[in-house]
Amino acid sequence: MAKEDIVRTNKQKALNAIKISMNALLVIALIALTVYLFPQIAKLKDDSVREQTRDFIKDRGAVGVLLMLGIQLLQIILSIIPGEPVEILFGFIYGPWIGALLCLGSITLGSFLVFIITRALGKKFMDKVETSGKFDKLKFLKDPGRRDLFIFILFFIPGTPKDTLTYFAPFTRIELSKFLILSTIARIPSVITSTFAGESIFSGDYMSTAIIFAVTGAAGIVGILIYNMIIKKHDANNGKEDKNDGTA
Repeated sequence: MAKEDIVRTNKQKALNAIKISMNALLVIALIALTVYLFPQIAKLKDDSVREQTRDFIKDRGAVGVLLMLGIQLLQIILSIIPGEPVEILFGFIYGPWIGALLCLGSITLGSFLVFIITRALGKKFMDKVETSGKFDKLKFLKDPGRRDLFIFILFFIPGTPKDTLTYFAPFTRIELSKFLILSTIARIPSVITSTFAGESIFSGDYMSTAIIFAVTGAAGIVGILIYNMIIKKHDANNGKEDKNDGTA
C-alpha cells in the first residue's frame, strides 16, 4: 500500500473515531438531559405548575419570545435535534395559532441563515461537500424540472429530515426566496399539529394529546416509508443511467 493511501486510511479512521465519539457523547448527553428533565415534566400534571411554566416565559414579553426563537434557531442549525418538541413548546406557551406563527417565523429565519451561510462558504466548500458523497441520495433534487415539487413534498410529509434537507437546498441551485416559500408553506400542517398538541398538554386534555401524538406518529412512519421509496426509486434510476453511460 502506498504511503499516501496509508495516510488517507489513517485519516479516515481518525475521522470515523471522532464521529463515533461525538455520537456517543450526544447520546449520553440526551439520556442525561432526559433523566434530569423527566421529574420536571412529570410535574406538569399539576394545573398550577403548567400555568407557572407558561407564565414564566410569557411574562417576559419580547425577551421570552426571543428566547423561544433562539431555541428554535439552535435546533435548526444543529439539525440533529428533532424539531417537534420545540414546536410543541411553542403551542404550550403561546397557544396553537400564535405559537404556530412564531414557530414558522423562527423556522423561516433559521432556514434563511443556514442557506446563506452555506452559500457564503463558497464554491470550494460546496464542491468539497458534493464530492464527499454525503448527499448522494438527494442528487435527484438538482434536476430543475422536478426539484421544486420534490422539495415541497419532502418538507410536507412527516418524518423526513427537513433540517438536513435545508443544508442540502443550496446545492440544488434553487433561488433562496423560492426555497423559503416552498419549505415554509409545506411545514404548516405539521407545525400546527404540534402546537395544538402543546395547547392540549397545557389544558390537561391528555386524551387529545395522545390522539394527536398517535396520528402524528403514524403519519411520521408513513412519511419515512414514502421518503425511503423516493430515495430508492431515484437510486435505481441513477444506477441505470450510470450503467448506460458505462456501456455507451
